[in-house]
Amino acid sequence: MARAPVLDDLLGYHLRRTSILDLAGFAEALGDEIKPVSFTVLCLIDEMPGITAAEIGRQARLQRANLAPMLAEFDAKGLIERRADAEDQRIQLLHLSPLGATMLADWRERAMAQEERTFGALTPGERALLRQLLARVWKET
Repeated sequence: MARAPVLDDLLGYHLRRTSILDLAGFAEALGDEIKPVSFTVLCLIDEMPGITAAEIGRQARLQRANLAPMLAEFDAKGLIERRADAEDQRIQLLHLSPLGATMLADWRERAMAQEERTFGALTPGERALLRQLLARVWKET
């Protein structure tokens, strides 16, 4: 008779446990300075200067109702700059401000150090494979 699946057999269980560990480490490294979703949005603006809010929403799977206040907060803190699109003045292209670039560089360095602590048991090759496999799952859903 085949053994019934147990909790340890569920990938989702391992993903949740790892996510909890990673989020706790992120909170420890960055405290209340920035939350993971806000960090993601700023990274997208940094990696794709001139990105639109609509594209950020698609990339990060965020609703406009959640993204608009976040961008307004970034704007108020001087972390981003909004520039009108040359072809369509209604479209705002988002860029990091010099302050935003400085702050993000610090946060990114601390986030990467935290990730090293969380995933330090894996070799660089194992990490690359894990990123590739996880990306395949979430990009295809």
